Amino acid sequence: MTLPRPSRRGLLAGSVAGVAGATSPLLWVPPADAAVRPAGVHLTYGADAKRRMAVSWSTPSSVKRPRLELARGNDWGAVHQADSRPSKDVGTVYHHVDLTGLEPDTEYRYRITHGGGTPYVGSFRTAPARPRPFRFTTFGDMGVNAAAAQHVALIRSQKPELAFVVGDLCYADSSGGTGLGGPNTQDFAVWDQWLDQIRPSAASVPWMTTVGNHEMEAGNGDLGYNGYLDRFTLPGNGVHDGPVTYSFTHGNVGFVALDGNDASFEIDRNQGYLGNAQDAWLTGRLAALRARDDIDFLVVGFHNCMYCTNLVHGSDGGNRSRWEPIFDRFGVDLVVNGHNHCYERTHPMRDGVPVTEAPSGSTIDSAAGTTYMTAGGAGQAEYPTGGLPLSYVTIEGGIRVPEATTWSAITAEQHSIAFLDVTPRNRRGTATMKLRTLATDGTVLDTLTFKRTRTV
Repeated sequence: MTLPRPSRRGLLAGSVAGVAGATSPLLWVPPADAAVRPAGVHLTYGADAKRRMAVSWSTPSSVKRPRLELARGNDWGAVHQADSRPSKDVGTVYHHVDLTGLEPDTEYRYRITHGGGTPYVGSFRTAPARPRPFRFTTFGDMGVNAAAAQHVALIRSQKPELAFVVGDLCYADSSGGTGLGGPNTQDFAVWDQWLDQIRPSAASVPWMTTVGNHEMEAGNGDLGYNGYLDRFTLPGNGVHDGPVTYSFTHGNVGFVALDGNDASFEIDRNQGYLGNAQDAWLTGRLAALRARDDIDFLVVGFHNCMYCTNLVHGSDGGNRSRWEPIFDRFGVDLVVNGHNHCYERTHPMRDGVPVTEAPSGSTIDSAAGTTYMTAGGAGQAEYPTGGLPLSYVTIEGGIRVPEATTWSAITAEQHSIAFLDVTPRNRRGTATMKLRTLATDGTVLDTLTFKRTRTV
């Protein structure tokens, strides 16, 4: 026997009766999970960006069977159960699925859901198997604010294939690694606000992040990094006992993420916790990347400034003394820092001095020297105290020593985001990496073309 289909009016009447306290078979109360939609969705590459991608998201509390389905075409494939992690002082639960065995340069769709919940559908593309043109963006010091939200929209409009983010992500602990202020400086719910803010970009483009001093959160583990690690799945191929370090390649660029807090003389909360291990790992990674025939450019990112004229934080001699000789040895093309909330770029440097001048609009042979860029203008309040002929470098013991700033090529105080367009070698064996730094409204603040030629 076929039951008659109730009319819309009948359903509404049954619902009203249920609300009034009458018993009605038509009133269905959904489980709590059904009202929960996955939030804060973001992607990160694995160590092999061609074949591995992590998808992460959050829910306000625990849910049943958080999972992800993957599709290359119209058909959804196997179901991947999530690794779920709680975090300090929030009810939020963070879910992670590490996808392996993917095809290079391939578009995938993914669907996130949980027991009866509202699905979230997104997509991503894996890194290419062979070098081809691509764009990436790099910046730091974002926070949760109107400028940061505008920059997420700017990033989406520029369509990069990845973001390389150099620390001070959300400022959930405003003490900045000093430990001053205690719990009054902490609001870990800000992490969720930041992850929702970046989702329009980060749900389809991997955001490869590093830690800054504001990721050293008091009470969040010995290093303060537990809150950060609860929310991100990193490549996991970095220094032993250095969980926030890693490297990966995309096309003809090798990326290396360092923990600048380990080397900093300015904020010594985690100074030296890795001993010599990070330097040895960095040397090994750069050597291996420089030896590869398919890699032209090396880009290193960490938070603390190697070279910056801005008087708020100046330059950090700890990072300089430990890593500049290594960068020189392996011909690192670009080092990206944040920390000072401004934009600044040096002339190409070798042995602590500029090797040539590189004003905006220049083309340089990046084999001659390393360019250092402060890209800390992603959202937090600007620091309008740079570009002076005399600044300082912090040496051991936190002492500020004045220094001339002849290495500075260009400074800009306003908020900004840097974009780089990378092109493989042409027939003459020359590869290029073209920098454009854009203000919030899209105005161009700086351009520079890096060239590298490999003879066959």
